Amino acid sequence: PMTQAKVGVWYAKKHKIPCYMYVQDLWPDNVEVVTGIHNKLIINPILKMVKKIYKNCDKIFATSPSFVSEIQKNTKNAEKVIYWPQYAEEFYKPLHNVAPVDGLDNEKFKIIFTGNVGTAQGLDILPKVAQKLKQEGIEDILFVVVGDGRYKETLISEIKEKDVSNMFVMLDKRPAETIPELISTSNVAFISFADNELWKKTIPAKLQSYMACGIPIIASASGETKRIIDEADCGYVCELGNESELCETIMMAKREKELLEKKGKNARRYCELKFNKQILMNEMDEYLNEKFN
Repeated sequence: PMTQAKVGVWYAKKHKIPCYMYVQDLWPDNVEVVTGIHNKLIINPILKMVKKIYKNCDKIFATSPSFVSEIQKNTKNAEKVIYWPQYAEEFYKPLHNVAPVDGLDNEKFKIIFTGNVGTAQGLDILPKVAQKLKQEGIEDILFVVVGDGRYKETLISEIKEKDVSNMFVMLDKRPAETIPELISTSNVAFISFADNELWKKTIPAKLQSYMACGIPIIASASGETKRIIDEADCGYVCELGNESELCETIMMAKREKELLEKKGKNARRYCELKFNKQILMNEMDEYLNEKFN
């Protein structure tokens, strides 16, 4: 939470040392979306606090270009706000000849989602899409959902209600280091969001992880996620909440095996250029050296 930055700002000011901050969540936007609170008596004091924190930081790094633009609106010195994306951890990489995972039918076209299963992820679209596919006689598709979250029980209920349990495998949260193995046994990775302006400005960390594993991506998203997938030519992007378009995209991806393989390689290549840990750390060293040399 942004409140923790107050301690760093106070400490830097007291000891007359530089204060740098890395913003991964926009406040008060995030507070409004997560809590549903929009009362100006609550939100305005938070915004005032945020502006004060930004004012007292020498540099502010943000995880997406859209975040940079939003932060610049709340600070007089726009030049001190810099885009510095999250990197993919080095254990996220393509794996080959991995043994089949129990419960994952290798005869089916597997679409994997990993991470938080919350309301913000917009996963309610998947049971609807599975039902449409089933109605069209297409049941050789398996949605693999890996993770936990407050929406998971509701998602399971929706899957049962639509009678598509045979098209889903629900796996509990597991260590991040084991995720590349699951990704390598899948055909495509899935990203989606609820329809909200904040998520359009966000680059989800799972995007970097998927790309590092060299897997093509299907996204029900817009904004920054769409920009990166299009720029990298590493997958397909559907209109948010459009079940019919997502169905058609899944069927098209299933048919285009050679193109899918190419898009997976594009994903890995783009990640090595833009989200490489060593490159980004070297870049951060340069920013630090500007201040201390």
